[in-house]
Parts: sequence; C-alpha cells; structure tokens
Amino acid sequence: MRFAKWAMVLGSLIWITVAEADQSRHFEFLYIDANEGSASGGHAAIKFDQQVFHFQHIEPGLLRLYRNDAAAFEFAYGFQENRNIYGHRIEVSEDFFQTLRDTFSRRLFIQNQQLSLLQALYDDQALVAGLQRLGSAPPLPIKGLGYFLKQYRATEAFTVEAGKPSNSSQALQQLHEAIVNEYGEDFLAAKRQQAWQTLQALKPELAVNPSANEPKDMRFTATNSSFAERYRNQLLNLAALDVLHARLSPLSESLLEIPEAACKLNSAQRAKLQDFRQRLFADLMTLMRSQRSDWGYPLLVGMARLHALDHAVASGYLSVLDRSRPESDDPQAAIIDEDNLPAALQYSQELFAAASKQLDSPIALDELAYSELELSATALMQLHKPRHEQQSLQLLPLTSTPSRPAAAELLGLPLPTSELADFQNSVTQQIETYQSQLQSLYGYNLLSRNCATEIFRLINQTVADISATAGESTIQASQRLLGGYVDEGGLNMIPFIAYDQIGSTYRLSTSFQRQPYRERQRQQRYRQMPQWQVDLQESNTLSSSIYQWNGDDAAFLFFTQDQLWPRPLQGGFNLAVAGGQGLYGLFSWPWDDGDNLHKGLKGIVVSLPELLFFNIRKGSFPGLLPETGIYRREAF
Repeated sequence: MRFAKWAMVLGSLIWITVAEADQSRHFEFLYIDANEGSASGGHAAIKFDQQVFHFQHIEPGLLRLYRNDAAAFEFAYGFQENRNIYGHRIEVSEDFFQTLRDTFSRRLFIQNQQLSLLQALYDDQALVAGLQRLGSAPPLPIKGLGYFLKQYRATEAFTVEAGKPSNSSQALQQLHEAIVNEYGEDFLAAKRQQAWQTLQALKPELAVNPSANEPKDMRFTATNSSFAERYRNQLLNLAALDVLHARLSPLSESLLEIPEAACKLNSAQRAKLQDFRQRLFADLMTLMRSQRSDWGYPLLVGMARLHALDHAVASGYLSVLDRSRPESDDPQAAIIDEDNLPAALQYSQELFAAASKQLDSPIALDELAYSELELSATALMQLHKPRHEQQSLQLLPLTSTPSRPAAAELLGLPLPTSELADFQNSVTQQIETYQSQLQSLYGYNLLSRNCATEIFRLINQTVADISATAGESTIQASQRLLGGYVDEGGLNMIPFIAYDQIGSTYRLSTSFQRQPYRERQRQQRYRQMPQWQVDLQESNTLSSSIYQWNGDDAAFLFFTQDQLWPRPLQGGFNLAVAGGQGLYGLFSWPWDDGDNLHKGLKGIVVSLPELLFFNIRKGSFPGLLPETGIYRREAF
C-alpha cells in the first residue's frame, strides 16, 4: 500500500470530518475517467450523502461491492490517481432514496457474509490439513496474544510460567486478585479446564452446507461458527487464562510511548485515563462470566490495555498498544522516502493532535475514542523509528482492532484419522461448489457485468420490486421514480456512455466535474505565471514542477491530456519511451523480477491510444498527503 493510501486509511479510521449531508433527497452517479493503473478504462460509482458504493474486480473473477467515505474516495481517485470525476445529481423522493440506499447496503452486507463463508471453508481446509500432520504443520496465528508472547503451546494444565518480578504486571496481579475475591479461589482453574475440555470435544463440522444453502442474491444465510473458528477461539481462551495466571507484562515492543514534552499528560488527562481504566477493569470482571465463545480475545486486549493505562498514568506520557502489523515483509507496507518524511510527520502529528482532543473533552473517554488514540499514536511513532542510514522508512498497515498475533502450536484432537480425512475431502468439495455458486452470482465480465452494469442492475431491481406492488411495469415505475429507464445491457456497460445515458434519461438537478489534482495545481500557477510559461513547463515530465515520476507509473515524457491536436506526436514520443523501458526490462529481469518489463508493456498499451487522439495516462501522485481540512471541503 502506498503511503498516501496508508494515510487516507488512517484518516478514514480516526479523523473523518465531512460536510453536513444535504437535506434534499438525491443520489449521484459518478464517472471517474481513465488513467494508467486500476480501472484504466474508467470507473463508475453511486453516492448517497457521504457514502460511495462502487464495484471492483477481485480474485477469483468476482465483482465485489465496496463502500467508502466520500471524501476519502475523491482523494484516492481525484488526487492520488489524478482523475477527473464527473457527476450527475438525480432528484428522487425520500422513500425511493432510502429504499435504493438500503438495496446497496443490503447487497454489501450479504456479499461480505458470503465471502466470509468462503474464507471459513478455506480456514477449515488449512486447519484439518495441519491436524493430520502435527509436528510439521505451520503454527496458527492467534490474534491479540502477540502483545504478551511470541510463541505459545497449550497443555492441559496452566502453560505459561509466572514471570519474574521484573516481568510481572501489577495490573494483571490486581485483576487476578479481584477475580479470586469475586468468584472464588478455584474459578480460574475451573474455567480453564472447561476451555480445555471444550477444545478436546470439538468435532469437524461445516458452518454451512453450500450444496443445501446455495447463496441467493439479497438473502442472508444462517450459519454456525466454522470448525477453524471454534478451534481458534478455544485455543485463544486457554492462552488468555495462561497469561492472566502468570500475570505477564506485555512485551516491550508491543507497547508504544510518546515521550515528547508536547505530549506530556496533565493532571486532568491522567484522571480521564484513570477513569477509563476503572471502567475497563469492571468490564473485564463482567467478561469472566460471559457465555460468548471468543471471550479470550477481549480479555487479552483488555489486560494489555490495563497495563498500558497504568504505565501512562504513572509516567505522565501516553502509552498505547502498537496497532501496526508486525511483519517486516508485509506486501502492503508503505515506503516513504526522505523527501516526504517531513510532510508525513506533520500529517501524523495533526491526526494525533485531533485524536488527543478527546482527553480534554468533558465527555467520558469511551472505547472508540481510546482506539483513535491508539491508531494515531501508532502512526506517529512509526515515523520516529530509527532508520539506520536507510534513505526510506517502512510504514506497516494499521489494524482496525488491536490484533497483534502470536504463533500457537497446533494441538491435536482425539479424532480418528479417517474422520479428519473425510472432513478434508468434504471441505474441498464444498469450496469448489461454493466458488462456482458465487461465480454464477457475482462473476465479473468486462462486457456484461462490470462496475457500471451492476449499478444499473441494482437500481432496476429496486424499481422492479416497487413496480410489482404498484401494478405497473418496471419501465413505467422507473419513469415515475427517476424520470426515465436505463438498461444495464448494451453499450451502457462502458462507464462514460453510461454517464451520458443517465444525463439524457434520468431527472437531473445538476451535473458537475471535479478537476484532478494536477489540473488544480496548473490553475493555481496560472495566477502566478503567464499561461504560456505554465503550459510549456508542465507539458512534460522533465520540466514539470507539479509531477515527479514515481514507481507506480510507466515511464513517459509528455502529458497528452492538455491539448488535442499535438497528441499523436506526443504519443509517439511516449511510445518510444515505453518501448525503451520495456527493452531495458528484458535485461533487468533477473534482479527486478520483470518490473521494468511489465511497466514498459503497460506504457505501450496506454500510449497507443494517444496516436489516435485518445488519452488514458495522466500521471499519478501516490506520495500526496491530505491537506489540513480536506474532509471539510464541499467538493464532495
């Protein structure tokens, strides 16, 4: 994940401040024009208030619905990817607006459930394969346990030995004593024995039988917990009780402290953290009587937070759990170079300052506000990591919940080998069946099922449901509700044609265009320099003061979107540059894994249309950071 998207994800998680939703009832159809990279042929989306729904192609060949904050969506496409965003605002009734938005929301929830079911089948397959080859099977990652341990092996009795006095947590000692006083001396041992027996009694059963419960569009499916989930929960429960029994302090590398003078806690802030700590302590006491099957995870996180809160109150500096993924080779890690470090640091400081205001608010600190503190502090501390003379800094993705994992050794179950083998065969068959069913339901096809056609399909489906109760045809109902009818077939599968079709068919209140980042910067320079000078300087990548080539773009020379008639000539130069990068890629393949060859071929593909007066490539800005107040702009 590039740093700009890392920053936008963080901003979406902890600092979303958008304009008030318009009280008029309308939704917007958005067309995002072409550029090199994803959705190079253009993209379509639909916006309700400050939520944008859009479909994207995912593996294995499915069309998946996503929902994003509107400001984050515009920043990603209009700023980072430097694309024009065109929109039609369609006026509708209040009832139809709510019904249509519910249709998209329902599709999102159901599809997420169906894909989670598919993942559960994969998890079952991996677990049962591991149980058949204990000793050589890879360990099972247990979320939350990594705050206390790096590796874990469960046994029938308490596993983790008590730590040394220097490694003992006063917070966990206090919690342990409170549990014993409240529930009795034998409570924890009995609770652990129950978790052990539950684990040993597990039977490999499917959460759902896809053959008997074929996924239906817009229908929820009743499911049970998967075999892998039940196994993982009980292993996690055992681990949490072992940590509590040993009164372990969290690992030093799993906690973050911000020792800067500007971040020193005052007495009121420390009192607020202490109040939150007391409520958390009471919640953990109640949790010990919980009937939920996964109580071990909140117990682990709660114990780690208790320790961090005590440390913060005692030291006077905020101490939080590390919310980054610990894998040093994470493929989603962002790399920020020396030039972008000051801007990144300033942005993270602004996010941390915004989240820290919760400590000065008269409102009691709650779970969400404290989580925002953890996230912003983690982002800030990543930028303070020592770099050992490296010219770039690796930023790991942040997690939506505290989930630092530890490796747990698989624990064998008293099951016949034949039963495990039969279950593995059954799961493999069900995966094939369920994938086929999802493919028929959501299969991506560039010409018949893509980001544009699926929006019309859901709109027309909603209209058809309404028309069935009103005793009119779908076309008649669409004319009444939307001003006209647009079919999902034919050329409407092309996003810009779909946009034009809506403009001439639906009942519009207005249409608009949001200029991309580079064009906005050019307009600003027109106010500072003669237009001819700006056009000349910004016409190419060598002299441009706005664009700097980045590793996400194929090499090119001229920006061909600015003028129409010179485009074929400029495209010829771009084609030559792309060919040169591809030729170089043939020789550099052994040490760059074909990266330059791939980019050269991609550059050729996006340069060829320029010879015919058509522009795709516009350059991108992956290192761009949101400006202060970007979420307050009225542009979206």
